[in-house]
Amino acid sequence: MTRARRATSEVGLYHVFARGVGRCIIYEDDHDRELFLFYLERFLVKPGIKILAWCLMDNHYHLVLQGSMERISEGMKRLNSSYALAFNEEHDRNGHLFQGRFRSEAIDDEEYLLIVVRYVHQNPVRAGFCATCDYEWSSYRGYFSNPRLVDNGLMHELLGTEEAFRALHDEVDYTAECIDVDSPRGRRFLSAERALEVARAVLLDTRIEEVAGLDRARRNESLRALKEAGLSVRQIERITGVPKTVIANA
Repeated sequence: MTRARRATSEVGLYHVFARGVGRCIIYEDDHDRELFLFYLERFLVKPGIKILAWCLMDNHYHLVLQGSMERISEGMKRLNSSYALAFNEEHDRNGHLFQGRFRSEAIDDEEYLLIVVRYVHQNPVRAGFCATCDYEWSSYRGYFSNPRLVDNGLMHELLGTEEAFRALHDEVDYTAECIDVDSPRGRRFLSAERALEVARAVLLDTRIEEVAGLDRARRNESLRALKEAGLSVRQIERITGVPKTVIANA
């Protein structure tokens, strides 16, 4: 079977992730995590790929990368294969460690970049590992002091201050949807411009600004149609003015 061609970003930004086969643990201890970061630097950072965010969970990892997909693909293959060989040898294990190829999604605008970086850093919070994003095995701390592997220039340029970066991550918005290890392969984030185009097409004769004032049944029908068309709850809130809780329950 021919493999699907990976989506490419016009600005060279990607959200990349991989999970252990059968959801198995891919880091048994901190030694494994340090080894993974060693290979991450060797096969991605040194060849010139910028890492804007990273997070190591127990059975998967997330990266936000900047570079050409060709170079990223080569680096990711070498990272996963080298780490898997070392992990299997260290833990007297045989067979595949990762579930298929690494997965990726293109990031094409600043809005989604902020969402993805926050999402990556909030992974440990979602999983109950810690109460805040200040997690040892992610790049969050690298935005305040002693950056490890992370290139924080672009995010600082977009947000301006460390306080703005912290405020972004303190915002609890689990409705902001990103492709993840459990996401269907066909799911894609819609840019703000594309979301408006889709919304206008879906709503037909109903104008976007009219949705909030519709009677409950018609409003909820419109909201469900927008969600089914691929818009996130946050996007629907922004373009219609309807509160997130109402949208989520429609």
